[in-house]
Amino acid sequence: MPKLISILYRKYLYIVCGNVSVEFFVWGRIMKKREEIKVVVIGSSDVGKTTLMESLIGSIGKVEHRGITTAIDYGSLTVDNKKIHFFGTPGQKRFEFMRDLTLKGTTLALVVLDASKGITEEDIEIVRSLESKNIPYGIFINKTDIKKIDLDEVNKYFSPKFVIEGSALKKEGLKELLSCLLNDHF
Repeated sequence: MPKLISILYRKYLYIVCGNVSVEFFVWGRIMKKREEIKVVVIGSSDVGKTTLMESLIGSIGKVEHRGITTAIDYGSLTVDNKKIHFFGTPGQKRFEFMRDLTLKGTTLALVVLDASKGITEEDIEIVRSLESKNIPYGIFINKTDIKKIDLDEVNKYFSPKFVIEGSALKKEGLKELLSCLLNDHF
């Protein structure tokens, strides 16, 4: 059985049990429940994961080494009093161990595909790994302003909760993405 942790800090009561965290705003005797979902953004190298998060959140926390994002806590986004916390993983295969660590306790994985590259073998491996761990996932097909991808091909290889097409750079498809994240988990 997961360990239950509760912390009262200022006017907030935080309760964490396994992969579920709940935040209550305490004001007198009134407590409002605020849940937070953990979304891990995952994908192969150079698909636009960091650009997508910068477009959604704005300023993000990341660590880069020689132009490669290696450690990421993108931060939180609150929409309609619903909080989504985004984490990222490096795209390079040599950082696969970091993906496994970051995925622990995740609510949903957001797989970012690059439409200009099509579906790669690494994309298929990433999704198979998620499916073997029973982690629900959605797909954001990025860079559709450069090239379109065949949705039948996406459905041939993957069984996501949702598929959104867009461009992180041009901020296209972001409203639809947030809507899917919020509607599937709150």
